[in-house]
Amino acid sequence: MGIGDQPGVRPEILPEILPEILVVFGGYRPTFAGAERMAWRTATELAAAGHRVVAYTDSDRPDGIAAPDWPVLETAAELAVHFASHAPDLVHAFDLAKPSHVDEAVALADRFGVPLALTPCSAPGVWPDREQCLAACRAADVVFALTGTEVDELTAAGVEADRIRLVPHAADLVGVARPDDFRAEHGIAERNVLFVGRRTAFKGYAALLAATELVWLELPDVDFVFAGPNSDDDTAEVFARHADPRVHDLGVVDEATKHDAIAACSVFCLPTGIDVFPLVFLEAWGCGKPVVSGDFPGVERVIRSDVDGLAVRPEPAALAEVLVALLTDERRRTAMGAAGARRVREEYGWDRQVAEVRAGYQAVGRKARLGR
Repeated sequence: MGIGDQPGVRPEILPEILPEILVVFGGYRPTFAGAERMAWRTATELAAAGHRVVAYTDSDRPDGIAAPDWPVLETAAELAVHFASHAPDLVHAFDLAKPSHVDEAVALADRFGVPLALTPCSAPGVWPDREQCLAACRAADVVFALTGTEVDELTAAGVEADRIRLVPHAADLVGVARPDDFRAEHGIAERNVLFVGRRTAFKGYAALLAATELVWLELPDVDFVFAGPNSDDDTAEVFARHADPRVHDLGVVDEATKHDAIAACSVFCLPTGIDVFPLVFLEAWGCGKPVVSGDFPGVERVIRSDVDGLAVRPEPAALAEVLVALLTDERRRTAMGAAGARRVREEYGWDRQVAEVRAGYQAVGRKARLGR
């Protein structure tokens, strides 16, 4: 039974209907990705808005998200039992970096005969199979994109423009930040640069490590802080080559510690070369911090150059140049951080994102009634 097919429901009151949504996404155990967190938060916010929500995932629940009072199914057997006598009204899949889960969502929507929503979350550069992932986008009744660049890429790949909806991103910081306590606990200098993310080649952590020596030539008192999981086989070796008391490798941290680290930094730097819109950028802006990014495709629609951040080639010399410039200009750093904070307040948030997602669901229902 689809969104627009409930017995006795008049089409004109479709916006009042709160259907059952099956949310499907994969986990990154033992750590968490931004896409994974987005899926959990979207499901949680949909439930808070009155939807009946069911999650089908192998993901652990991340810090800061309350235990759900709706079903979380981990196996196909559990899914079969839950839907033994009825079908969901819509299937919503997340994260094309985990295409096996998206493919399963496509198959479930087809089996149940209900609409499919898809939030790709990740850039094509990290999709394991580009054609397979694009096929899923084309199969979806609605695709939720995070940036205009993502919209352009999807339409160029053959996804119908009227099936794509641009949704705002949302930050998800946990707890009350303790920047002074954090620096004291870890012996971190007041002037420091922070990297938070998976330590994998395309995220640029190695380039930032290599940039430390160049920064120290001019600013020897600056510390560099790294948090996140090692995702490449040689990550530990790369860190060992750059061992220094001014490099703090915190490894995987909980969400409250991440909040402390962001609030305690002078500049947030994630020199990623492949991305859509890193969630942590919003978190940094939310803490009033300037963001230095790599020049990934579409970054100009994420970072407002010299307003709330800077995008540079993810190479040591380029990174060192912009970091020294920012670290020696407190007024500029403060202005950029304040601009980012205003932007987060005025343009982003879970209320805005979930409102757009629900509007997308309703549009799918209207198309279904028109015979599309």
